[in-house]
Amino acid sequence: MTTTRTAWLWWATTRLVLLMAMVTVETGVGFDLNHYRESLADLGADGVAGTLREYPVPALLVLAVPYALLALIDATSYYSLVVILLAVALDGAFLRVLLARRIVATQGQMGGLPLPSAVWLAAVPAIGSLTYARFDLLPGVLIALALLALVDAPRRAAVFGALATGVKYWPALVLPTLAATLSSRVRVLVSGAVAGAFLLGVSLLLGGWDRVVSPLDYQGDRGLQIESVAATPAMVRWAIDPAAYDVSFARALAWEIDGPGVPVLITVSTIATAALLLGMVALWALGWRCLKDFQHSLPATIWLTLAAVSAFLVSGKVLSPQYLIWLLPASCAGLALLEDADELRRLKRWTAALLVTAVATHVIFPHGYLELVEHTSWSGAVVALLVLRNVLLVGLCGYAFASATRLVTRPRRRPTDHAATAEA
Repeated sequence: MTTTRTAWLWWATTRLVLLMAMVTVETGVGFDLNHYRESLADLGADGVAGTLREYPVPALLVLAVPYALLALIDATSYYSLVVILLAVALDGAFLRVLLARRIVATQGQMGGLPLPSAVWLAAVPAIGSLTYARFDLLPGVLIALALLALVDAPRRAAVFGALATGVKYWPALVLPTLAATLSSRVRVLVSGAVAGAFLLGVSLLLGGWDRVVSPLDYQGDRGLQIESVAATPAMVRWAIDPAAYDVSFARALAWEIDGPGVPVLITVSTIATAALLLGMVALWALGWRCLKDFQHSLPATIWLTLAAVSAFLVSGKVLSPQYLIWLLPASCAGLALLEDADELRRLKRWTAALLVTAVATHVIFPHGYLELVEHTSWSGAVVALLVLRNVLLVGLCGYAFASATRLVTRPRRRPTDHAATAEA
């Protein structure tokens, strides 16, 4: 059996298991799909300005297209199924892209398959059927496609980055990274600006300025989500003394914690977000000044991307389990791009830790989530697993930041340096 056939056999088998899990032991992951359908049913009355305000307008349009098509045949009850199948198709399309990449010898194999493809085959089951029940797979794959396109088509990479930002604002943190290398900087900036301006124009036309900023207002008004890194101390104390804290389902459709020290933790989260953003700005500035050619900028671009996204995850007061989907495709893209053996070895270790983190997240949600919102005899164990997961996330962020810093500050050796070393 050829490598490609083996990969698709594994993909079909694992994805079928995930779909079966979604309708048996992981039925709770479908909450957002029902929310999308119910919100879109009121689109005619509420308009774009009042529908799914937590999402950017382009995201609303993406979600509305299958609903509108189903409405034409009076079949909106199948909306959730159609969205799931579209997510499965996107998952398969990304695997096809990875399989089509030329893999150099240093990248190696896992289980007889090219490493990037094998990691992606494992990544989706690691996070679970949640992958198909949330919107986050789309921006995650778009960022990965942007990284892959940066080698041969920097303009296309910028468009992918702009599209990702259009459907979820967090990829804006990646856009400066895509323009790190001097040789493609102008093309990336112009193409990204044109695509971004188009999406902004559509958003303003359909929903107005208030609708453009509504996702930011929505996030700003939220409390401390129980899975976030910032909430870890409060969740530990809740596990010990549940009466001192209130864990409740908030208007933001997420579980939040309130009680002693929570305002301080939110303040710490805000400060951490600002500090990490300043750190990213400094790294971008160094990258723009020091990365002069593609050979040296590509590894830095990969690590800058992973650092930016992981920093957003660990510093915010909101952290949902599906956010791990933002990192997994980008790490697979990095494995497909890197040719330097040392950098590839570092990314392999980082990706292995990310997969462990994804598995821990999968155990927490949906399987252990009841123990995080209702205090039971198992709550202490699940909170301990949450602590471990969050420590892993912080470690991943720190390692990505350190790797990006090392690469953007490392002096490049001139050809004469290599010659002098050889003569010595």
